[in-house]
Amino acid sequence: MASDLWARLTWSKALFGLLIVNVAWTASLFICPFLVSPGSFANQVGGANVIDHENIWATFPLYPRIVYTIGDAQCHQLYYRSFWLNGNQMPIDERMTSMYVFANLGVIAAIFARPSTSTGQVMLDALPAFLRRRLAKLGTERAGAAIVVLGLIPMGIDGFTQLFRVNNYESTPLARVLTGGLAGFVGGLLVAAMLVTIRQFSIEMQALQARYALAPAPER
Repeated sequence: MASDLWARLTWSKALFGLLIVNVAWTASLFICPFLVSPGSFANQVGGANVIDHENIWATFPLYPRIVYTIGDAQCHQLYYRSFWLNGNQMPIDERMTSMYVFANLGVIAAIFARPSTSTGQVMLDALPAFLRRRLAKLGTERAGAAIVVLGLIPMGIDGFTQLFRVNNYESTPLARVLTGGLAGFVGGLLVAAMLVTIRQFSIEMQALQARYALAPAPER
């Protein structure tokens, strides 16, 4: 049983590598707040896509400094939208943390889906049967597109409504976690499904080439 599981996980080295990297990054988000003193990063705000807390990261040991700097580069790190551990804000906010956590589940779902040269088919096969049956009626590729769209729409609505302060709307932690988790799962599933199709296409091409190599030469 263990060998079968390992064979499935390592069927595609690229896919297994993606899972390991994302699991390591996700774990780092939860570990690093405990590697610095309580209150080392607290009640801070910043901008997305810019490193604006380098003066704080410079006081951290190397590992949390790297993780917090990467988080700073991709997230605004608003304290009132962040989880707190050990008296510190986590490196990224609640929605993005949820995205990374659930992206791992999307990758795992693709790993155990039936291999196919169709990304949409892999995504369909990774879903529970009751969803797969309904979405399959759209056709394979349309179903794959629908999965992506339906996964991103809730986060888009919640995020942009909050961004533009429609009726002074401020999202709740639960809404950020749920919408981020759904988007993260779908994003992880999409990327992993693409890697599955690349691997499966390579396998089928190798099998086809081997078949032609073994075929007898035509008589003249």
